[in-house]
Amino acid sequence: MKVAVVHNINQSGVINHFGRLNKEIYFRHEIDSFINNLKSCGFEVDEFDGDKFLFQNLESYFPPIPKGERPENMVFNVAYGIQGNSRYTHIPAMLELAGVPYTGSGPLAHAIALNKEMTKRVLHQAGIPTPNFMIVEEDTDLNRLQLQGLKYPLIIKPKNEAGSFGISVVNNEKELLKNLKSTLEEYDQALVVEEYLGGRELNVGLLGNGETIEAFDPVEVDFKNSGDQFQSSTGKKDGSYSHICPADIPESLKLELQEIAKQTFMLLKCCDYARVDFRLDSDMKPYVLEINSMAAIHEKGSYYHGAIEAGYDYRGMLARMVEVAMSRY
Repeated sequence: MKVAVVHNINQSGVINHFGRLNKEIYFRHEIDSFINNLKSCGFEVDEFDGDKFLFQNLESYFPPIPKGERPENMVFNVAYGIQGNSRYTHIPAMLELAGVPYTGSGPLAHAIALNKEMTKRVLHQAGIPTPNFMIVEEDTDLNRLQLQGLKYPLIIKPKNEAGSFGISVVNNEKELLKNLKSTLEEYDQALVVEEYLGGRELNVGLLGNGETIEAFDPVEVDFKNSGDQFQSSTGKKDGSYSHICPADIPESLKLELQEIAKQTFMLLKCCDYARVDFRLDSDMKPYVLEINSMAAIHEKGSYYHGAIEAGYDYRGMLARMVEVAMSRY
């Protein structure tokens, strides 16, 4: 079986660089780890950039599939996209057009999950708990801003960013207006402003589809040694946060987190794998912060910590991702 690892380390393969380039990528050593571990599973593996040349590269690598026959080859998609607000959707949409099977969610799930506003609106409509929020558009008159009943402290997040880029916590109106202005200027997109929950942060990794979805034990992100209030992009890169798995929580809360995670996964039409992030309030009630439809699957991340507790080694986790994706086809 051939597996093509598609990534976006090289961001030059476009007609134009238009707007903000994506900051979210896997590093070279992480890509090499994917390739080497997949090869050790017995797959024939090559790699390609997720850019405008992808069609011709895949056409020369994968033989066409006769109509009606089961696919024998697959793309292992770890491309976060090069640019644009819906960058997660670009490679899955291209692969659907080309008729090439791939791992991970499709364009619909990625489009919703990467848009924090739409994720929260979908969760709210479905009755899944998520912190109260409002949207500040690029052209909002900050001098006339109304908080719509939100209570401090508040957390500010660029609507279409991932990887904790641009996030800040504010405790009063002066901090709010200052940070809104600077974040709008830097990221040039609408912002989500939501009530900040000061409780513990946990996440649940998911692997599978339909009735076979496996919810890993909750992982707690420990901020004690960092002094941070939330996961920053810098802290993630520096390895400032420790991961506790299984999290030291009551069994009833563990089951509740796993059930809400599954509901969120299915609600957003995710496929194969994802990670749902939670915060607890002062009463230990869980709230969904977001779902990561392209959860980081490198060996230092929360997702793999959950997979280890579920009995997977790294090679086994990657092989299972290919297996559950292939079963969809």
